[in-house]
Amino acid sequence: MKPDNATEEEEEEFYFDYTRLLVENRMLHRAGYYLGASNSFVRLFTLTARRYWLAQATSEHMTADWKIHFSIQPTDIPLAFNLLSKLYFDMKLSAGLKARYPDDWKDYENKWPDHMRGREITVYILLYEDTTVTPKQTMLYSREDLSKSIEMIDWTLSSSADIYKNHDMSEKDEIPLDRYLDYANRAEQLLEKHHIKSNGCANGDYPIGKYTSLRNEKFVAIEDDEDRFKRRLIYPPNACGYNGSRDRRDLTREIVNLQTYRARLRHNKITKLFILLTVILLLIVFLINSF
Repeated sequence: MKPDNATEEEEEEFYFDYTRLLVENRMLHRAGYYLGASNSFVRLFTLTARRYWLAQATSEHMTADWKIHFSIQPTDIPLAFNLLSKLYFDMKLSAGLKARYPDDWKDYENKWPDHMRGREITVYILLYEDTTVTPKQTMLYSREDLSKSIEMIDWTLSSSADIYKNHDMSEKDEIPLDRYLDYANRAEQLLEKHHIKSNGCANGDYPIGKYTSLRNEKFVAIEDDEDRFKRRLIYPPNACGYNGSRDRRDLTREIVNLQTYRARLRHNKITKLFILLTVILLLIVFLINSF
């Protein structure tokens, strides 16, 4: 018998099971997190993430769009998603992550393109922007050679409002970058513990670990196919690199690689232990001198 005070949320089962999510094809909700499969991805996300994605789309993808990519061999994606989504939920990170469907699962047209190799699981780095203040600029590329940047150009948005604020977002929604590093560090340890295989660093990404890399997917501009004096925005091709838009906030200068991060953690532990031993020693000396 269910307790009289049991709520609907408490009664609903919330499971981290990639294959079951695909088969049952329903959205789960627990403690502000949503979990389900749709549009070629299995996702764990919050309403904050939904507002973030809407703000980015309304901004014509002209705001910073940094992500942590996990490179996972296709056969290991179900277990990797189960591990990483539960870790994300347990750490109470407030945006979201997604994993791709495997080839030929349910949707037989769902083929993971070669140029997306190494981005099998994505963790969103939520960054707030005031769209009325931050200049809307991106790099223009040659249509003949996508690795060739031409110049930085201005881009006028259709809306002059503070788009992020209109989607109920503020600077308080940002997650400190150290939290992402902590998550990536714990995630890599889990993946190694369960013998998950990497699919190799994604082309154009900035590697920070065995499985993890950084990339800014803010749109870049390209010359129009019919009129080179016209420009259109596109998802940044791999040839443009990890920050193809040349966005002024380059997270590769703010987020260290995991090897450096782990060295810092070890150093901090040793420092704390040294301080603790020093305090104990001083206390012992004080007690001896007191008698």
